[in-house]
Amino acid sequence: MEKPYCACATPPGVSGICVIRMAGEGSARICDSVFHIKRAANGAKTVEQMDGYTVAYGTVIDPQTKETIDDVMVTRFCAPHSYTGEEAIEISCHGGLTVRQEILRVLQDNGARMAQPGEFTRKAFMAGKIDLSQAEAVMDVIAADSGLALRAAQSQLQGSLKTKIRAISQDLYTAFAVFEMLIDEPDDEDAAAMLADNTAKLKKSRSDMQELLDTYRQGRILSERMSIVICGIPNSGKSSLLNRLSGYDRAIVTDVPGTTRDTLEVLTSMQGVPVRLIDTAGIRKTDDLVESIGVNRASDALLEADIVLWLASCEEDIQRQEEMIDLVMKLPEETKVGLLISKTDTASEEDCSNLKKTILDLIEKKGFDRKLDFCAEISSQTGAGITELEEYVRRTYDALGPEHAQGVLLTNQRHYEHLLAASEKLDRCIALSNMGTSPEEPSLVLRTAMEELGEITGDTVSDTLVETIFARFCVGK
Repeated sequence: MEKPYCACATPPGVSGICVIRMAGEGSARICDSVFHIKRAANGAKTVEQMDGYTVAYGTVIDPQTKETIDDVMVTRFCAPHSYTGEEAIEISCHGGLTVRQEILRVLQDNGARMAQPGEFTRKAFMAGKIDLSQAEAVMDVIAADSGLALRAAQSQLQGSLKTKIRAISQDLYTAFAVFEMLIDEPDDEDAAAMLADNTAKLKKSRSDMQELLDTYRQGRILSERMSIVICGIPNSGKSSLLNRLSGYDRAIVTDVPGTTRDTLEVLTSMQGVPVRLIDTAGIRKTDDLVESIGVNRASDALLEADIVLWLASCEEDIQRQEEMIDLVMKLPEETKVGLLISKTDTASEEDCSNLKKTILDLIEKKGFDRKLDFCAEISSQTGAGITELEEYVRRTYDALGPEHAQGVLLTNQRHYEHLLAASEKLDRCIALSNMGTSPEEPSLVLRTAMEELGEITGDTVSDTLVETIFARFCVGK
């Protein structure tokens, strides 16, 4: 019989409490060897006598020395009504490092073993409690660092993606059955009509796939963050804006141009959107070797940005903005560019308005057809215009997603790649069906499309992929 496995489910470090999990047949028996009940529901005297979903208070001891390790609470879960589908125990102890180490030691000394990374969730997957997309969502929930990312992960954990994928798969299986019937009965008098109807249904499935694929533009941002690069000539207020948006003094701010010589990154969220804010060195020609490296890195960062915030202040010589205009207006069309007139607390409303108009006139004079996506006046000192900037970031995120996504977002690159491969194979299947070839050809291609979808849910996944996915999990999950 396989040994029960145990691990700490809370992160390393000192905390008020710590949760230690143990699962597998015999978990209650092992717990009884190290745990003495003081009070329990229904008068239970041992963990094995406890009903599922009940808690007992007592003491963990070392059976060898009879010494007390800690006063704890023990929760029992009975198979199959547990996370893994097996008998399971959770021990809530004090959160000191030595306490958790000692409890894990006595559990192992009395018949348990340490869990492997992701073993609890892997067992849940193998027991059919969750599909593979839900298993991956477990780590997404843990890693979520914005409201939108958490909602997307929770939606997937509750089975929204699984439901969508399996609905598409079921439609493809129905179409596959039609092809197989036409292979067996090629001379059926209704064969032509059946083939045409089947092709129409496949096109509907292809449309459903595309709707889901289109959500990855938003989903990618939730998993990888929206890249927002702050740029401008030296002393235009870039570092002050970074500090304002991040909520703390991440960058050094001085009146000396060229203070920032390298890119600085801050991970935060703006109106629920997870973002990577990148402060860059001031754009200017310089003979300083270190500063010139920073300017080159700033230019590289612009090319990888989702949004570029171009700062200009009334303190600057307008002619120095021409180099910035040439740089930002040549960025790819998909990169959003916003012009921010900064330091409005030190300039008059008229001066700010005139600066904005002058820059827009220079852009037009240089012959750029591209329009700026956003213009605003801000003050990092007073916070003026910051809310409008954050709202623009949220609108940019919202505009990436189709309105008909129905709350299902692709956030995982693996899922996206398999769905994209399935859609491409379905395109081939539809083309073959339209060509009037033997039903065997589109049938074979359709089978491979269904296998791609099965890789997402785990219905056709390989053991190697399962091991790879769960190896990325933390040990206690």
